[in-house]
Amino acid sequence: MLRDSVPSSQPPKSSDLSAEQDMEVKLILAFVDSHVPGFSGYYRALNESDKENRISDLLVHHFELCKDESGGFFPFRFSKNPTQKESTKETDIGIFVRTRDRKPVPIFEFEAKRFSETSNNKEYVSGIRGGIERFKRSDHSSLLKVCGMFGYVQSRTSAEWISNVNNWIDNLSKNNTDKTIDWTNDEEKLTTIASLTSVEKLYSLNKRESSKDKIALWHYFIDLISKN
Repeated sequence: MLRDSVPSSQPPKSSDLSAEQDMEVKLILAFVDSHVPGFSGYYRALNESDKENRISDLLVHHFELCKDESGGFFPFRFSKNPTQKESTKETDIGIFVRTRDRKPVPIFEFEAKRFSETSNNKEYVSGIRGGIERFKRSDHSSLLKVCGMFGYVQSRTSAEWISNVNNWIDNLSKNNTDKTIDWTNDEEKLTTIASLTSVEKLYSLNKRESSKDKIALWHYFIDLISKN
């Protein structure tokens, strides 16, 4: 059974999000859970690009098509590279409420990284372009409590990359000397929540030093390896 809300043992708590924000996050995660499993087959059928930026473009297109094909009303819009109010470092995918009654700012954002033999795989976690690190430093989504990441698995297996990610975080927790960022909490590591078709869904809770709070991250490792 899928757990579309944050496990009760892990923040964010009800006090961290307004009722409206909490409902929006649940709707978005439920939509992603329902439709991200179909992306792997769609991507392989296109047989197009293996570049991270292009894959994210195709994923946005996939989600927008799913909205139309589902027949119901989904009040959110997926957008590529939403601009940041407080930072020049853009996330890969942003989600906006489709209304004129609110400023067009993303209410949920995803960073995306490739896992392959030719990419800098540790950037999923840390570094100048480190995905998790940018959320922790508030370079991404400084005003949001819940966001996510997509891992595009192009070699080996999702299980192997998940293990690597947690090992890299464990290494940072023991050897990091940068006092502006803290990796020591066990909740920084990824915890498996559900296994979907061609997708592993995970969760982490990450400390932000600048704002003295935490951001919850939902991780989706998508198997894009050709089955031929």
